[in-house]
Amino acid sequence: MKKKSLMTLAAIALTLTMLLGGCSNQNTESTETATESQQVSESSEGKESSEVKESSSEQESSSVELKTQEPEEPFVCDRSAAFELLSNIKIGWNLGNTLDAHGAGASVVSETYWGNPKTTQEMIDAVAAQGFNAIRIPVTFAEHVGKAPDYQINEKWLDRVQEVVDYAMNAGMYVLLDTHHEPDYWLKPSKTYEKECLAELPAIWTQIAERFKDYDEHLIFEGMNEPRVKGSAGEWNGGSSQERKIVDKLNQAFIDAVRSTGGNNETRLLIICTYGNNPGYSVISEFKVPEDNYIAVAVHMYTPYYFTFAGDGGQFYDTWDGSEKATIASTMKQLNNYFIKKDLPVIITEFGAVNKGKSEEVIKWATDYLSVMNSYGVKCFWWDNGCYNTNGENFGLFNRKTLTWYDQALADALIKAATVE
Repeated sequence: MKKKSLMTLAAIALTLTMLLGGCSNQNTESTETATESQQVSESSEGKESSEVKESSSEQESSSVELKTQEPEEPFVCDRSAAFELLSNIKIGWNLGNTLDAHGAGASVVSETYWGNPKTTQEMIDAVAAQGFNAIRIPVTFAEHVGKAPDYQINEKWLDRVQEVVDYAMNAGMYVLLDTHHEPDYWLKPSKTYEKECLAELPAIWTQIAERFKDYDEHLIFEGMNEPRVKGSAGEWNGGSSQERKIVDKLNQAFIDAVRSTGGNNETRLLIICTYGNNPGYSVISEFKVPEDNYIAVAVHMYTPYYFTFAGDGGQFYDTWDGSEKATIASTMKQLNNYFIKKDLPVIITEFGAVNKGKSEEVIKWATDYLSVMNSYGVKCFWWDNGCYNTNGENFGLFNRKTLTWYDQALADALIKAATVE
């Protein structure tokens, strides 16, 4: 038994020697062949061969350097500055159906095309005096942008946007500037339009960012509003997984475009969003959070829907008894688990309830709604489209023509409910 083992060991040793010898011989042959080739080359080409050797030596040196490069440092998440900035906002108001109005072409008169008056400094001052210390300025750029590849924004339009931003800055407000009804035109997060979207969005935001890069932290950029494929089956239900991934790419393209312009844009707070600004589980659970410390995610919460919107068919109701407050709380708990607990601030850039002639019921709803938001430190912006007693969606709160509040009691209640001692 022992003799057989010794014989086996000897056989293994012999095999290893042959294998090693083979590798050694192969290397030797290779070296000898290379040397012979080099000698022939040197004798026939002289100086040129020398240059080749030097070039080869440089490549080897470069290769060594590449191998010894330090790996990139992993992203360290610290969004404390983003949370702190948002904590300074009490409650916000939307200048809806104004600079986001479209259909009138490239003219600056499109601002009044949907029936609201031209924005003035006095108008913004009145909103600020009520207690709203933040304003969201929705802007639709689609009709004011040139063709690919530059997508040049009309200078007069950008001048007017800046003028309105300055009104709010003069009033001491925080300003959210967004691109709004682009999904009605080119912003279609589908495989068919992905390439176009990923070219146009950063082109637009690079120009906006360049224009405003010297503004301080009171100016916040919001990359998209309700990005979705209009008319699709999942338009308001979170879209498909593929469409959601394209929105993730668009969020990153927006961030990269703004950051590339330098100045205060290197640390400016940027608002990204989910597909359609949807807060549902299927959307937020797949959401890709970019590696950037100065970001927050926006969702829209008209919750519960059957109270906040008007309608027929017996599903809608206009009395608030508090029993549906749990719906608001459960949605926020979900957002907290997926975003806030993971160090990503959440902001509600649109909320509100339509006028149904029962102000006291809306006040009770708004008080409950904001009490939930306060418990998570989440800031909200009332969607005001200027419509109050019309056939449309009556989210109007402030009468921009008379500079008074359609419902002063509700305006007061919003400020009171949003104030955290």
